[in-house]
Amino acid sequence: MNLRFLQTIVAISEHPTFVAAARSLGLSDSAVSLQIKSLEDELQLQILDRRTRPPTLTDAGHNLVERARQMLRIADDIRALSETEILCGRVTIGAVPSVLVYLLAPAVAELRKDHPELIIGLRAGLSGDLAQSVRDREVDLAIVTGPTNLPSEMRTDVICREPLDVIASTSAKPRSINEFLTAHPFIWFNRRTWVGGQTEQYLLEHKIYVRPVMEIDSIDAVEAFVAHGLGISITPLRCNVPVNPSLQRFPIGKPRLYRDLAMLQLHNSPRQQVARVLLEKLRKVAEGAGRSQPPMAGCTVRRHACASKEKHGASNGSARRKA
Repeated sequence: MNLRFLQTIVAISEHPTFVAAARSLGLSDSAVSLQIKSLEDELQLQILDRRTRPPTLTDAGHNLVERARQMLRIADDIRALSETEILCGRVTIGAVPSVLVYLLAPAVAELRKDHPELIIGLRAGLSGDLAQSVRDREVDLAIVTGPTNLPSEMRTDVICREPLDVIASTSAKPRSINEFLTAHPFIWFNRRTWVGGQTEQYLLEHKIYVRPVMEIDSIDAVEAFVAHGLGISITPLRCNVPVNPSLQRFPIGKPRLYRDLAMLQLHNSPRQQVARVLLEKLRKVAEGAGRSQPPMAGCTVRRHACASKEKHGASNGSARRKA
């Protein structure tokens, strides 16, 4: 049984037509048809229903696709055992949406430049769901926020720390953070996320009762709504993300609240070498953006002076004025 034939049947399941599947594999339509016919003859089962246009997978074909994926993953795991400095094979990376554009994309670009034979798949999701996907071996590693209470078979490597801030439009004039939070409509960042739950826990513990008006899954969307004066919120000062000039940011928490960005993987993962190299790339991007590795934190941003500003923030502001 040829592994390339199995790659072909998986490609057919992932593309709407033979033409698209063949293009993804760098093959001709006729080559794809011949490979499928060879598999059908060898296995003595009908993989495709050719009565439809385009042909569709039969039930037996769908079952074959699932087992083909397992076999291809095992083959990649075997290739990953090589101690060569050139990484190859397939790795599937999970990530929370807020890190995809400005942190993960440049790190993966550097990884692919150094290791062009590495095939990378990406899956976006919530931190808790991604942690479960790592445990179920559906993804090889995941970039998540603030993992807690993880099973013993999982390993966590912190990439960087991002401070949490109260955010508001530039027209707001706060006197104190607590008064500010209770006086304005509040826009939640999804409380099913680890950072959203962390925010909710902080407000409850400090008996700060906000006036929620909406709850949004995207940090970018939360910040856009706040910038348009529709409320205030609490979001992380994200690594490598350009500062929005329409927002003011106010430090919150004593000690300061942070979200940790971390990489999760299984201790016995066959992708440990890839994970180690990617972790180095991610930390390099974070450091280049002004983020230090824990326990320090870093980017300097434009902040509004208010009664609750920390001394650290004030000294940063003084340094910038002197510069």
